[in-house]
Amino acid sequence: MAPEQSAEREPMPPEFRRNLGFWRRSEQQLLRESTIAIAGAGGDGFDLAVALAMMTGAAEVRIADPETFVPENSNRVAWANTDTYRRLKIDALRDTIGKIRPETRVVSFAEGVTTENADQFVAGADLVLDESELRYLHVGTALARAARRHGVPNLLVMNIGFGAIATSFAPRSPFTFERMMGLPADITLDEAAAREMDLTRCVPYIPQYGDLGTFRATVAGSPLPSVVQGVKAAVSLGTTEALLHLTRTDQNRRRSPVFAPRWAYTDPMALMSGRIRYARARHRIGAAVLATRSVLGWNPRASYTEELPADAE
Repeated sequence: MAPEQSAEREPMPPEFRRNLGFWRRSEQQLLRESTIAIAGAGGDGFDLAVALAMMTGAAEVRIADPETFVPENSNRVAWANTDTYRRLKIDALRDTIGKIRPETRVVSFAEGVTTENADQFVAGADLVLDESELRYLHVGTALARAARRHGVPNLLVMNIGFGAIATSFAPRSPFTFERMMGLPADITLDEAAAREMDLTRCVPYIPQYGDLGTFRATVAGSPLPSVVQGVKAAVSLGTTEALLHLTRTDQNRRRSPVFAPRWAYTDPMALMSGRIRYARARHRIGAAVLATRSVLGWNPRASYTEELPADAE
């Protein structure tokens, strides 16, 4: 009997049986054997980690984040509540995964991903998810370089407005994280730490329904707003791309993950989804459309700029 046929006849644990309507047993087995490393347990990262553990039953999940939960997180992360405020996010995440998938080994990096531990974090993983803040370019660069050294695809997922964007960096692709962010290939991590993020390079999709004041403030460096709809869109898009990465060897006629320089995007508010090829051009076009719609009074207004502290104006 062929291995594929044998796998299809093996009994499936009840936790994963409902998955089988959309993928097959051999794919679920690949998911259960996987090791997934998630750098960042914020809004997107925490929800992605839980969803991936639920979906895959992975052998090992690695999580890295030095921060604690605060009330500000509770608008978009269900696990941010009065029981977890001031707790490390990775501790709350480890407990959550342990209750859902007790057979999954959870390895925590309480210091987050650093230039010193990036190789340890990545080595032996089947997939890396970069959910660190892109404002810290030295961290993203260290993670991307470690992923290339170990031959691991690096998936980047972000929520944008009511939607989300995602792209992946293939280990041997000439289109690297550094190239996307406009960094020289030989830049040192100390030099990367001194660079500022260029949103035109890493945010190719601009929601046309956005508030112009909010957009101007975030371009100037203010924190990006984040809502639960966008986080859930990021979870849907990110776990789908992760599924494609982790089951590629099964050859089940699925599409390839979306690799840089292309991006995948989805936005239920705009009823739009698709792929983006020219990121910087699409960013500028999106910004121009948003500004035009706002000047014409077609877009809803938001209160973000009114709520900024005085020193953030």
